[in-house]
Amino acid sequence: MKKATLIAAVLAGGVAMTAAGVTLAADTVKIAAQEPGGSFYSYGATFAKLIDDNKAAGLSAEIVPRGGAFANPSSVDRNLAQFGFTTSNAAAWAVSGLEEVYKGQKAQNLRTVTGAMQAAYTMVLARKAYVDSTGLTSLEAMLKSPKPPRIGLKPTGSQVPIIADLMFQSAAGVTLAELRSKGIVTQAAPGQLTGMLSDSRLDVYIENAPAGTATVTEMTLTNEMVFIPISDKILSDLAKAGLPTGPMPKGTFRGQDSDYPNPISATILITNKDVPEKTVYNVLKTLVDNKATIGEQHAALKAWDPAAGCQPENAVLPLHPGAEKLCKELGYLK
Repeated sequence: MKKATLIAAVLAGGVAMTAAGVTLAADTVKIAAQEPGGSFYSYGATFAKLIDDNKAAGLSAEIVPRGGAFANPSSVDRNLAQFGFTTSNAAAWAVSGLEEVYKGQKAQNLRTVTGAMQAAYTMVLARKAYVDSTGLTSLEAMLKSPKPPRIGLKPTGSQVPIIADLMFQSAAGVTLAELRSKGIVTQAAPGQLTGMLSDSRLDVYIENAPAGTATVTEMTLTNEMVFIPISDKILSDLAKAGLPTGPMPKGTFRGQDSDYPNPISATILITNKDVPEKTVYNVLKTLVDNKATIGEQHAALKAWDPAAGCQPENAVLPLHPGAEKLCKELGYLK
Protein backbone atom coordinates (compact mmCIF):
# COMPACT_ATOMS: atom_id res chain seq x y z
CA MET A 1 0.00 0.00 0.00
CA LYS A 2 1.32 3.42 -0.88
CA LYS A 3 -0.03 5.19 2.21
CA ALA A 4 1.78 5.26 5.50
CA THR A 5 0.31 2.97 8.08
CA LEU A 6 -1.68 4.38 10.94
CA ILE A 7 1.17 3.64 13.35
CA ALA A 8 3.67 5.47 11.18
CA ALA A 9 1.32 8.42 10.88
CA VAL A 10 0.95 8.61 14.65
CA LEU A 11 4.71 8.50 15.14
CA ALA A 12 5.08 11.27 12.59
CA GLY A 13 2.58 13.41 14.43
CA GLY A 14 0.27 13.41 11.41
CA VAL A 15 -2.92 12.42 13.19
CA ALA A 16 -4.64 13.57 16.33
CA MET A 17 -6.13 11.10 18.81
CA THR A 18 -9.54 11.96 20.23
CA ALA A 19 -11.93 10.31 22.66
CA ALA A 20 -14.12 9.32 19.71
CA GLY A 21 -11.29 7.53 17.91
CA VAL A 22 -8.81 8.60 15.27
CA THR A 23 -9.26 11.87 13.42
CA LEU A 24 -7.31 11.99 10.18
CA ALA A 25 -6.38 15.01 8.14
CA ALA A 26 -9.50 16.46 6.56
CA ASP A 27 -8.60 15.23 3.07
CA THR A 28 -7.78 11.64 4.06
CA VAL A 29 -10.29 8.86 4.65
CA LYS A 30 -9.83 5.32 5.90
CA ILE A 31 -11.87 2.40 4.55
CA ALA A 32 -12.45 -0.56 6.90
CA ALA A 33 -12.15 -3.75 4.87
CA GLN A 34 -10.64 -7.06 6.01
CA GLU A 35 -7.41 -9.02 5.75
CA PRO A 36 -5.70 -9.25 2.33
CA GLY A 37 -7.21 -12.01 0.22
CA GLY A 38 -10.80 -11.26 1.18
CA SER A 39 -13.32 -9.68 -1.16
CA PHE A 40 -13.74 -6.58 1.02
CA TYR A 41 -10.00 -5.98 0.85
CA SER A 42 -9.95 -6.17 -2.95
CA TYR A 43 -12.98 -3.88 -3.20
CA GLY A 44 -11.31 -1.44 -0.82
CA ALA A 45 -8.13 -1.39 -2.90
CA THR A 46 -10.12 -0.49 -6.00
CA PHE A 47 -12.21 2.13 -4.23
CA ALA A 48 -9.15 3.73 -2.63
CA LYS A 49 -7.40 4.03 -5.98
CA LEU A 50 -10.46 5.58 -7.62
CA ILE A 51 -10.73 8.10 -4.80
CA ASP A 52 -7.01 8.90 -5.01
CA ASP A 53 -7.21 9.31 -8.78
CA ASN A 54 -10.17 11.69 -8.61
CA LYS A 55 -8.17 14.88 -8.09
CA ALA A 56 -11.30 17.04 -8.32
CA ALA A 57 -12.60 15.50 -5.09
CA GLY A 58 -9.49 16.51 -3.19
CA LEU A 59 -9.41 13.27 -1.18
CA SER A 60 -7.01 10.44 -0.54
CA ALA A 61 -7.91 7.04 0.87
CA GLU A 62 -6.26 4.08 2.54
CA ILE A 63 -7.45 0.64 3.56
CA VAL A 64 -7.69 -0.76 7.07
CA PRO A 65 -6.46 -4.31 6.29
CA ARG A 66 -8.35 -6.08 9.07
CA GLY A 67 -11.90 -6.45 10.29
CA GLY A 68 -14.79 -7.79 8.24
CA ALA A 69 -18.57 -7.65 8.14
CA PHE A 70 -18.99 -7.97 11.92
CA ALA A 71 -16.05 -5.80 13.02
CA ASN A 72 -16.32 -2.93 10.56
CA PRO A 73 -19.56 -1.40 11.90
CA SER A 74 -17.90 -0.97 15.29
CA SER A 75 -14.81 0.59 13.73
CA VAL A 76 -16.86 3.06 11.72
CA ASP A 77 -19.18 3.80 14.64
CA ARG A 78 -16.14 4.78 16.73
CA ASN A 79 -14.67 6.78 13.81
CA LEU A 80 -11.59 4.55 13.66
CA ALA A 81 -12.42 4.42 9.96
CA GLN A 82 -14.60 6.88 8.09
CA PHE A 83 -16.00 4.28 5.67
CA GLY A 84 -16.37 0.52 5.81
CA PHE A 85 -17.78 -2.53 4.07
CA THR A 86 -20.32 -4.67 5.89
CA THR A 87 -23.51 -6.58 5.20
CA SER A 88 -27.03 -5.22 5.49
CA ASN A 89 -27.84 -7.56 8.34
CA ALA A 90 -24.59 -6.94 10.26
CA ALA A 91 -25.31 -3.21 10.06
CA ALA A 92 -28.81 -3.72 11.45
CA TRP A 93 -27.47 -6.03 14.16
CA ALA A 94 -24.82 -3.48 15.15
CA VAL A 95 -27.45 -0.77 15.54
CA SER A 96 -29.67 -3.06 17.62
CA GLY A 97 -26.73 -4.38 19.66
CA LEU A 98 -27.49 -8.01 18.80
CA GLU A 99 -26.33 -9.98 21.82
CA GLU A 100 -24.72 -12.84 19.89
CA VAL A 101 -22.33 -10.45 18.14
CA TYR A 102 -22.36 -7.00 19.74
CA LYS A 103 -23.21 -7.90 23.35
CA GLY A 104 -25.89 -5.25 23.60
CA GLN A 105 -23.55 -2.42 22.56
CA LYS A 106 -25.61 -0.38 20.11
CA ALA A 107 -23.86 1.51 17.32
CA GLN A 108 -25.24 5.06 17.34
CA ASN A 109 -23.27 6.75 14.57
CA LEU A 110 -23.69 4.61 11.46
CA ARG A 111 -25.11 5.85 8.18
CA THR A 112 -25.25 4.27 4.72
CA VAL A 113 -23.38 5.50 1.64
CA THR A 114 -24.85 2.94 -0.75
CA GLY A 115 -26.58 -0.41 -0.43
CA ALA A 116 -27.23 -3.54 -2.47
CA MET A 117 -23.68 -3.73 -3.81
CA GLN A 118 -23.39 -7.52 -3.78
CA ALA A 119 -25.97 -10.14 -2.88
CA ALA A 120 -25.45 -13.18 -0.71
CA TYR A 121 -28.47 -15.47 -0.91
CA THR A 122 -30.04 -17.39 1.96
CA MET A 123 -30.84 -20.94 0.87
CA VAL A 124 -32.58 -23.89 2.49
CA LEU A 125 -31.64 -27.06 0.62
CA ALA A 126 -32.88 -30.56 1.35
CA ARG A 127 -31.97 -33.96 -0.03
CA LYS A 128 -34.59 -34.90 -2.60
CA ALA A 129 -34.75 -38.39 -1.11
CA TYR A 130 -35.65 -36.87 2.28
CA VAL A 131 -38.40 -34.69 0.79
CA ASP A 132 -39.79 -37.59 -1.24
CA SER A 133 -39.84 -39.94 1.75
CA THR A 134 -41.40 -37.50 4.23
CA GLY A 135 -43.56 -35.31 2.00
CA LEU A 136 -42.30 -32.29 3.99
CA THR A 137 -41.82 -29.29 1.74
CA SER A 138 -41.42 -26.33 4.10
CA LEU A 139 -39.08 -25.45 6.93
CA GLU A 140 -42.09 -24.93 9.21
CA ALA A 141 -43.38 -28.44 8.57
CA MET A 142 -39.94 -29.95 8.97
CA LEU A 143 -39.26 -28.29 12.33
CA LYS A 144 -42.70 -29.18 13.68
CA SER A 145 -42.48 -32.80 12.52
CA PRO A 146 -42.22 -35.53 15.20
CA LYS A 147 -39.04 -36.56 13.38
CA PRO A 148 -37.37 -33.31 12.32
CA PRO A 149 -34.58 -33.33 9.76
CA ARG A 150 -30.90 -33.39 10.57
CA ILE A 151 -29.72 -29.90 9.71
CA GLY A 152 -26.21 -28.78 8.77
CA LEU A 153 -24.82 -25.29 9.40
CA LYS A 154 -21.45 -23.56 9.24
CA PRO A 155 -19.63 -23.15 12.57
CA THR A 156 -20.22 -20.30 15.00
CA GLY A 157 -18.37 -17.21 13.78
CA SER A 158 -20.10 -17.28 10.43
CA GLN A 159 -23.26 -15.23 10.09
CA VAL A 160 -25.14 -18.33 8.88
CA PRO A 161 -25.94 -19.68 12.38
CA ILE A 162 -27.38 -16.28 13.36
CA ILE A 163 -29.54 -16.15 10.22
CA ALA A 164 -30.63 -19.75 10.75
CA ASP A 165 -31.56 -18.98 14.38
CA LEU A 166 -33.80 -16.15 13.18
CA MET A 167 -35.40 -18.50 10.65
CA PHE A 168 -35.99 -21.23 13.23
CA GLN A 169 -37.65 -18.77 15.62
CA SER A 170 -39.84 -17.36 12.85
CA ALA A 171 -40.80 -20.78 11.48
CA ALA A 172 -41.47 -22.69 14.67
CA GLY A 173 -40.68 -20.58 17.73
CA VAL A 174 -37.60 -22.68 18.44
CA THR A 175 -34.00 -21.52 18.81
CA LEU A 176 -30.79 -22.82 17.34
CA ALA A 177 -29.55 -23.61 20.85
CA GLU A 178 -32.61 -25.77 21.51
CA LEU A 179 -32.23 -27.65 18.23
CA ARG A 180 -28.52 -28.11 18.83
CA SER A 181 -29.15 -29.50 22.32
CA LYS A 182 -31.46 -32.11 20.79
CA GLY A 183 -28.83 -33.18 18.26
CA ILE A 184 -30.89 -31.89 15.35
CA VAL A 185 -28.28 -29.35 14.19
CA THR A 186 -24.69 -30.17 13.27
CA GLN A 187 -22.19 -27.34 12.79
CA ALA A 188 -19.06 -28.11 10.81
CA ALA A 189 -16.91 -26.95 7.92
CA PRO A 190 -18.79 -26.83 4.60
CA GLY A 191 -16.71 -29.60 3.04
CA GLN A 192 -17.55 -31.92 5.93
CA LEU A 193 -21.25 -31.08 5.66
CA THR A 194 -21.20 -31.87 1.93
CA GLY A 195 -19.87 -35.34 2.71
CA MET A 196 -22.51 -35.85 5.40
CA LEU A 197 -25.27 -34.99 2.91
CA SER A 198 -23.82 -37.44 0.39
CA ASP A 199 -23.74 -40.14 3.09
CA SER A 200 -27.35 -39.35 4.12
CA ARG A 201 -26.19 -38.30 7.58
CA LEU A 202 -27.77 -34.87 7.03
CA ASP A 203 -31.08 -33.97 5.45
CA VAL A 204 -31.07 -30.17 5.22
CA TYR A 205 -28.39 -27.55 4.64
CA ILE A 206 -28.82 -23.81 5.25
CA GLU A 207 -26.42 -21.39 3.62
CA ASN A 208 -25.94 -17.68 2.95
CA ALA A 209 -23.54 -17.07 0.07
CA PRO A 210 -23.13 -15.36 -3.31
CA ALA A 211 -23.99 -17.01 -6.60
CA GLY A 212 -21.42 -19.56 -7.67
CA THR A 213 -20.20 -20.34 -4.16
CA ALA A 214 -18.21 -23.56 -4.25
CA THR A 215 -20.01 -25.34 -1.41
CA VAL A 216 -23.52 -25.13 -2.88
CA THR A 217 -22.20 -25.78 -6.37
CA GLU A 218 -20.57 -29.02 -5.18
CA MET A 219 -23.60 -30.05 -3.13
CA THR A 220 -25.98 -29.64 -6.04
CA LEU A 221 -23.65 -31.37 -8.48
CA THR A 222 -23.00 -34.40 -6.25
CA ASN A 223 -26.46 -34.74 -4.67
CA GLU A 224 -30.06 -34.47 -5.79
CA MET A 225 -31.12 -31.39 -3.82
CA VAL A 226 -34.37 -29.45 -3.52
CA PHE A 227 -34.53 -25.72 -2.84
CA ILE A 228 -37.13 -25.45 -0.07
CA PRO A 229 -39.41 -22.39 -0.46
CA ILE A 230 -39.06 -19.77 2.28
CA SER A 231 -42.41 -18.65 3.65
CA ASP A 232 -43.71 -15.09 3.55
CA LYS A 233 -43.59 -14.95 7.35
CA ILE A 234 -39.91 -15.85 7.47
CA LEU A 235 -39.17 -13.40 4.65
CA SER A 236 -41.01 -10.63 6.49
CA ASP A 237 -39.36 -11.36 9.84
CA LEU A 238 -35.85 -11.48 8.38
CA ALA A 239 -36.41 -8.31 6.37
CA LYS A 240 -36.93 -6.57 9.72
CA ALA A 241 -33.56 -7.95 10.80
CA GLY A 242 -31.68 -6.37 7.90
CA LEU A 243 -32.13 -9.14 5.33
CA PRO A 244 -34.34 -7.70 2.56
CA THR A 245 -36.24 -10.11 0.32
CA GLY A 246 -35.02 -10.61 -3.21
CA PRO A 247 -34.86 -13.31 -5.91
CA MET A 248 -31.98 -15.63 -6.59
CA PRO A 249 -32.31 -15.97 -10.38
CA LYS A 250 -33.31 -19.38 -11.66
CA GLY A 251 -30.45 -21.55 -12.78
CA THR A 252 -28.01 -20.01 -10.30
CA PHE A 253 -27.41 -23.56 -9.05
CA ARG A 254 -28.25 -26.98 -10.44
CA GLY A 255 -31.78 -28.06 -9.54
CA GLN A 256 -33.05 -24.50 -9.11
CA ASP A 257 -35.63 -24.26 -11.88
CA SER A 258 -37.27 -20.96 -10.92
CA ASP A 259 -36.43 -17.70 -9.19
CA TYR A 260 -35.95 -18.31 -5.47
CA PRO A 261 -37.28 -15.55 -3.16
CA ASN A 262 -35.03 -15.39 -0.13
CA PRO A 263 -33.59 -13.13 2.60
CA ILE A 264 -30.62 -11.40 0.98
CA SER A 265 -27.53 -10.37 2.87
CA ALA A 266 -26.31 -7.46 0.79
CA THR A 267 -22.92 -5.78 0.90
CA ILE A 268 -23.28 -2.12 1.84
CA LEU A 269 -20.83 0.75 2.27
CA ILE A 270 -21.27 2.60 5.56
CA THR A 271 -19.88 5.79 7.05
CA ASN A 272 -19.87 7.69 10.31
CA LYS A 273 -22.56 10.34 10.71
CA ASP A 274 -19.91 12.95 11.55
CA VAL A 275 -18.03 12.58 8.27
CA PRO A 276 -18.56 15.86 6.35
CA GLU A 277 -21.38 15.90 3.82
CA LYS A 278 -19.02 16.98 1.04
CA THR A 279 -16.68 14.06 1.73
CA VAL A 280 -19.42 11.43 1.52
CA TYR A 281 -20.91 13.11 -1.55
CA ASN A 282 -17.54 13.05 -3.34
CA VAL A 283 -16.79 9.46 -2.39
CA LEU A 284 -20.16 8.21 -3.65
CA LYS A 285 -19.95 10.32 -6.81
CA THR A 286 -16.51 8.87 -7.52
CA LEU A 287 -17.92 5.35 -7.23
CA VAL A 288 -21.00 6.09 -9.34
CA ASP A 289 -18.89 7.75 -12.04
CA ASN A 290 -16.64 4.68 -12.14
CA LYS A 291 -19.34 2.01 -11.91
CA ALA A 292 -18.21 0.36 -15.16
CA THR A 293 -14.60 0.13 -13.96
CA ILE A 294 -15.71 -1.36 -10.65
CA GLY A 295 -17.76 -3.99 -12.48
CA GLU A 296 -14.88 -4.84 -14.81
CA GLN A 297 -12.52 -5.41 -11.90
CA HIS A 298 -14.99 -7.21 -9.63
CA ALA A 299 -17.55 -9.50 -11.25
CA ALA A 300 -19.50 -9.70 -7.99
CA LEU A 301 -20.08 -5.92 -8.09
CA LYS A 302 -21.12 -5.79 -11.75
CA ALA A 303 -24.79 -5.88 -10.77
CA TRP A 304 -24.49 -2.96 -8.34
CA ASP A 305 -27.20 -0.44 -9.23
CA PRO A 306 -26.54 2.94 -7.56
CA ALA A 307 -30.21 3.86 -7.88
CA ALA A 308 -31.23 0.73 -5.97
CA GLY A 309 -28.50 1.44 -3.44
CA CYS A 310 -30.21 4.71 -2.52
CA GLN A 311 -33.55 3.11 -1.65
CA PRO A 312 -34.41 2.75 2.06
CA GLU A 313 -35.05 -0.99 1.86
CA ASN A 314 -31.53 -1.52 0.46
CA ALA A 315 -29.74 1.18 2.43
CA VAL A 316 -31.09 -0.46 5.63
CA LEU A 317 -29.68 2.38 7.75
CA PRO A 318 -30.51 6.04 7.10
CA LEU A 319 -28.53 7.52 4.22
CA HIS A 320 -25.80 9.96 5.16
CA PRO A 321 -26.83 13.49 4.08
CA GLY A 322 -23.98 13.54 1.54
CA ALA A 323 -25.22 10.33 -0.05
CA GLU A 324 -28.82 11.51 0.06
CA LYS A 325 -27.84 14.74 -1.71
CA LEU A 326 -26.22 12.88 -4.62
CA CYS A 327 -29.09 10.38 -4.83
CA LYS A 328 -31.56 13.25 -5.21
CA GLU A 329 -29.37 15.07 -7.73
CA LEU A 330 -29.24 11.95 -9.89
CA GLY A 331 -33.00 11.47 -9.65
CA TYR A 332 -32.73 8.25 -7.65
CA LEU A 333 -34.68 9.74 -4.73
CA LYS A 334 -37.42 12.35 -4.63
